Amino acid sequence: MRLRLHPARSANSSTWKRGRAIRSRPLFASISYHGSLLAAPLRTISRRQIQYIRELLSTKRTRDQEGVFVLEGAKPILELLRSAPDQVVEVVVTSNFLDRHTSSERKQVLEASGRVYSCPMERFSPLSDVDSSQGILALVRRPTWDQQTILARPRLLGVYGDRLQDPTNLGSIIRTAAALDIGGLWLTAHSVDVFNPKVVRATAGTLFRLPIFLHAELQDLVQAGCTVLAADSAHRDSISLRSIHSLPARTIVALGSEGQGLSPATLQAARTRLTVPLRKGVESLNVAAAAAMILYHLSGLPSSR
Repeated sequence: MRLRLHPARSANSSTWKRGRAIRSRPLFASISYHGSLLAAPLRTISRRQIQYIRELLSTKRTRDQEGVFVLEGAKPILELLRSAPDQVVEVVVTSNFLDRHTSSERKQVLEASGRVYSCPMERFSPLSDVDSSQGILALVRRPTWDQQTILARPRLLGVYGDRLQDPTNLGSIIRTAAALDIGGLWLTAHSVDVFNPKVVRATAGTLFRLPIFLHAELQDLVQAGCTVLAADSAHRDSISLRSIHSLPARTIVALGSEGQGLSPATLQAARTRLTVPLRKGVESLNVAAAAAMILYHLSGLPSSR
């Protein structure tokens, strides 16, 4: 596959986010693919677009209002383009991406359902918070899930995050839960934003694989027939994870932040408190590590009769 970038004959402006008319110099990518010549629209990104992306990266309010967040990296973007292309609003690429990836990957991006924009690396770098950027990011619609459908499942193992504040820990929990096919994640109102760039990066592209519900109330899960297990290493009556050999058919594991732990209301709603057994002298694990061990063990257990 050969790819060349060249100006288009027309330089008409295009409408971009919020209905704003933005004038940019349009480019086209001419692609020779298996003997066929393809032309994909590839416009140069404008300063206003770059400012909008910065707002999405830095401001939760903007992400909430727009229903859009920024996803960076070739692997998660390509996977999303394959599995849910309609979720992708815009793609921004640099010559680094076009030069370093396979012809099929370039073709997949250039034929994306949303608009594709080119960006010089020197203007792209401030938008990236990784040491070695792959030169591609996407503006993506936030996924939505139907909570009633999830709670109607006859068998459910889910996670309740009580005031989880560390972005990397939350991203790791999402990644672990998605890998273990956990039924869903419910987060309280005072947890870190799921679409914070640090959280998104730590999920390694798994945000669309796990149903996530925000501003959750544990009492709603209890009323739906879920049994709550609280991860509480500090309580003397907590039972060892190893001693749990079966689970109620619908179980929610409650995890608290490292600083504050679980709230009194969450602890009161829990039927059982559990702890991960550790060797003497080791006080505790961070919440992401504890979640991985707990979910791995519980996900393999049969339902109790």
